[in-house]
Formats: sequence, C-alpha cells, structure tokens
Amino acid sequence: MKEKIITGKKHGMAMMLLTILLIIASFVVIIYGAILSTDEVPSPILFVGILMICITWIPLTGLKVLKPQEALVLTLFGKYVGTLKGDGFFWVNPFCTAF
Repeated sequence: MKEKIITGKKHGMAMMLLTILLIIASFVVIIYGAILSTDEVPSPILFVGILMICITWIPLTGLKVLKPQEALVLTLFGKYVGTLKGDGFFWVNPFCTAF
C-alpha cells in the first residue's frame, strides 16, 4: 500500500470557533424554547435546542494537534485514509481514528 500524505489547509481553529458558536446558538434556542413553552405543552423549539446540544459536540472530536516531527495515520472504519504530517492544528473527519 502506498502512503498517501494529506496536505491541506489547517482548518482546526475555524472548526473549533464554528462549533463553539453552534453550542452558544443551541443554548439560545433552548432559552427561547423555554420562554415559549406553556405549563401544559413544551415548545418544539426547546426539543430542537436540546437535539442541537446533543449533536454539536461531534465536530470537536475531529480536532487534532500535531507537534513538530509528528505524524498521524488516519483510518476510517478500518480503511486507510491518509497520513497527516507537519505541525499544526488540524480538523479531520470525526469518525476517523488516528494512530
């Protein structure tokens, strides 16, 4: 098998900031849904906010930090995807396993 070196931009910081903004937006949606809820029936917006909170942590698991002279081998469900080389703050598929 030939080594495939993944060269690309380091999107780690952008994805981290985007995910944090989504988490903040989730809390805003939850608060707005709680305001709209009545005593008998909770607002569907409240459930959307709770669902957003449950899902938005997944992109955070794709953040990888590489120090100088380090490399990560990425596999997706057991299949070789590529190798990250070079130092930096990367974002990869959250379902990839790094060795």
